[in-house]
Amino acid sequence: MKMPSLSRRRFMFLSAAASLALKAQKGKRIPIGLQQTAVNRSLRLDFNATIRAIAAMGYEVIEFSANTFMTWTPAKAKEVRSLLDDIHLRCRSTHNEIVSFSGDGLSKAIELNQILGSDTLVSVRGPGTPEVRPTLDDWKRFSGQLSAASDRIRAAGMTLGFHNHATEFEAIETTRPIDILAANKDIASFHLNVALCLKAGGDPSAFIYQCPGRIQTLLIQDYMGKANWKQILPAAESTGGLQFYTIERTDGLYLLEGQDDDVLDF
Repeated sequence: MKMPSLSRRRFMFLSAAASLALKAQKGKRIPIGLQQTAVNRSLRLDFNATIRAIAAMGYEVIEFSANTFMTWTPAKAKEVRSLLDDIHLRCRSTHNEIVSFSGDGLSKAIELNQILGSDTLVSVRGPGTPEVRPTLDDWKRFSGQLSAASDRIRAAGMTLGFHNHATEFEAIETTRPIDILAANKDIASFHLNVALCLKAGGDPSAFIYQCPGRIQTLLIQDYMGKANWKQILPAAESTGGLQFYTIERTDGLYLLEGQDDDVLDF
């Protein structure tokens, strides 16, 4: 299926941006990945063509979300893995809801992640709802739920991860939920969304130093020009043990240019 909205001019711009970002890195080169949410609509129109376009732009990593990959059968996951291998694109991690961390949901998540080649099962959402803010006890129970899944995740040769939003950096009484999660050593990999950390008044660099060797990826998003990239990126690559960068936010519509495009920030 042709996706006319992805113009050749835009394609060449994004490709050049990814290439320049790779060339600008000094020393150990850190791969650049794309989160599925950046291209959801394109994936729904033509999954294979979108995945191939992502690889052609120079991205080396793709991160799938549970609302997509958890609907797949093992046979479908094998088809996707074959496509990824063919174009040298890796799936290093997946985004998961709480259902992926217990019982049959955990079994399915591990099986599909292993087929895809993913080595990290990432929790993307904490307790509570937009209407009801969770308590500290809720966060402690949530942390315990993740820990309860960690033995099976480690036994599968994978690591347990967590992707923050703003709420984890907002104190409840005198404690931030992110500090409860950081103290949980079963969470071996953090996916640090820089913009949402900043939005809540957090300090990305301080969190990186709080969790040495546990920052698997940075989601490259600025917030009102507050991101001190010259401080954040070296800290992540050295102290944090960064494995890859992730571009999460485009406008989500056929890879069109738009304001606050993460690839421009990067």
